[in-house]
Amino acid sequence: MKQVIKTILVDDHQIIRDGIANMLREADDILLCGCAPDYCSALELIRQSDPDVVITDLSLPGKSGIDLIRKIREVFPSVHVLVLSMYVSEDYIFNALKAGAWGYLPKQDTTKGELFKAIRTLFKGEQYFSNSIAQVITRLYSHSVKQATLPESISKTHSLTARESEILRLYAEGYSNQEISEKLNISVRTVETHKNNIMQKYNFRSTVDMLKFAIRNNLAEL
Repeated sequence: MKQVIKTILVDDHQIIRDGIANMLREADDILLCGCAPDYCSALELIRQSDPDVVITDLSLPGKSGIDLIRKIREVFPSVHVLVLSMYVSEDYIFNALKAGAWGYLPKQDTTKGELFKAIRTLFKGEQYFSNSIAQVITRLYSHSVKQATLPESISKTHSLTARESEILRLYAEGYSNQEISEKLNISVRTVETHKNNIMQKYNFRSTVDMLKFAIRNNLAEL
C-alpha cells in the first residue's frame, strides 16, 4: 500500500491556494490536510495536522515565509518545507535555505509533475530544487567559495570514477537528472545511482553539500 504524504499549503492568495489545492488532490499519494493564508494560521494547522511537507510562499501578510520556515525548523524539525514562490533572486533563495527550506520551486514555470516530484523527494528526506534554482545556488556558493580562505582539498575527487566526476560536474552546472540522462545517453535511474554513490562516498547530507564540493574543486564551468 502506497504511503500517503500529508501536506499543507500556505499562500495568501485565495486563487493560488485553490489552484494548487486542486492539483494536489489529483495525486493519490498526497493528502492535502489544509490551506493557510498566513504565518499564524499555518502554525496552528501544522500543530493540528502533523504534516510531512509544508508548501509555502515567501510573501505572506504579517510575518514572512522566511519567518515561517525558521519557526517550523525550530518547533517541528521533522516537517520539510518546500518553497513555491515567484521570487527567484539570490537573496530570497539564500535566506530560504538559511532558514531551513528543503526545496525551492519558481511559481512561474513549475509544472504539476515537478511539484509532485518535489513533494515526494522531500518526503524521502532529500532536498529538491528546480533546474533554474539549482543554477542560482551554484552561483551563490561559487561566490562564497571564492571568498573562503581554506578551500576544500581537491584530492578528495581522486576516489570518484570518471563517470561520477562527469555527472558531478553536470549537476554543478545546473543540469537535471533527465538532462544528464539525455546528454550522456544513460537512463535516469543510472544517473540517480551515480549521484547516490557520490553522496555516500563523501557523506554529503544534501544536494547543496554536493554542489558546494563540486564548486570548491573547480568541477563546474561557471
